[in-house]
Amino acid sequence: MFDYIGTIVDEIQKYNYRKYDSLLKAVEDLEKIHQKVTSILDQVPILGFNSGKYDVNLIKNDLFTVIGVKNIRTVFKNPGYINYVPAGTSLDKYLTTYLGGCKCDDKISCTCGLSKGVFPYEYITSFDVLDQKTIPVKRAFDSHLKGTTISSNDYKRVKFVWRYYEMKSVKDLLIWYNNLDVKPFVKAIQAQRELFKRFDLDMFTDGVSLPGLSEKVMYQSCFNNLTMPHMMKREDGDSFEFPIDRFNGYKRQDSKANREFDMTIAHSLLKEQGYRCKHCFCVLDTTNASADRINNKIGHIDGNIMMSCIDCNCARKDMSPKAFNYQKILDANADKLVFSIDSEQSDIYRKMKANIAGGPSIIFNRFAKRNETTIRGGKLCKKIIGYDANALYLWALGNEMPCGRLTSIETYP
Repeated sequence: MFDYIGTIVDEIQKYNYRKYDSLLKAVEDLEKIHQKVTSILDQVPILGFNSGKYDVNLIKNDLFTVIGVKNIRTVFKNPGYINYVPAGTSLDKYLTTYLGGCKCDDKISCTCGLSKGVFPYEYITSFDVLDQKTIPVKRAFDSHLKGTTISSNDYKRVKFVWRYYEMKSVKDLLIWYNNLDVKPFVKAIQAQRELFKRFDLDMFTDGVSLPGLSEKVMYQSCFNNLTMPHMMKREDGDSFEFPIDRFNGYKRQDSKANREFDMTIAHSLLKEQGYRCKHCFCVLDTTNASADRINNKIGHIDGNIMMSCIDCNCARKDMSPKAFNYQKILDANADKLVFSIDSEQSDIYRKMKANIAGGPSIIFNRFAKRNETTIRGGKLCKKIIGYDANALYLWALGNEMPCGRLTSIETYP
């Protein structure tokens, strides 16, 4: 199985590199971005539904032997298994959430592919049974382990699919059964991915859990009701040529600082920016136009400059363009009451960052008995108390929520 997975992973990685070849060439000189892109392309997510209860436990002893541990970054530690379900607590609820579920009136002759299949698990005592040319008898589908028996309608459905799909052996029934688990699951995952693509997020690479993805959506939408200078429609300014004296001044400036100068005066940045400042969007002309370096550690080089007004160029100094543009957003909304978590509340920011995504919901034992079950290094469990909250988040949202400027209050000693 691992050999098969390894072969498939190699093929997927090769496909990823072919698909994004033009992107890799475009960023090959940008080391950090190139490393991030290649890291994403090398990732091949292996998905399972409720696989933590059985599948992962079955293979985990051999998993790290096969894939190695050299490049593994530990995210969290867990006991026996992790149980994480994106929507609902069963595959049926998950499929219903993203695909609508099976809507066939006749469940016996259902062929939509969204309903659960039936298979005689305990009847398969060897691989030879898969070559059997006839439908297993009804009692073969009963489970002594679970103490269940197959219903008459479910057995009628087995007979129907055997005829409908022209099955030749029990192996064909197994393939049908497995496909009913996999194909709808893949479609539901694709639908779920589309949900996050609206926010330019990939649920496989941008977050480990739904709370982690939700955090990124929150940061994207926190300024939705503010005036965004870069999104306002404006008419282009009048065209002009970049002042030659200022161009020569940048050349002398870089020479004095031993920086490379490779700025082309006849570039198209001014036209692309509509002859407006990249930061404050004021109209540029020969008196206030300047070439603002993106990375101030290197010189005036094409690709490392943007056209801005002299005031913004001087005000930005060593601030990153992102931080400076954030400041310009606050300036544009000076007439509004805007509270943000900035450097003054760095401790609060770190606390929110550390706690908002949470972690896996871990059940340490499915069964515990007083004076029999051992915990924490062999100690007997003396008391078992369980608490749960019904719709706690909805209850909290229904109450008055905190607002205004964040303040820190020292905890009591």
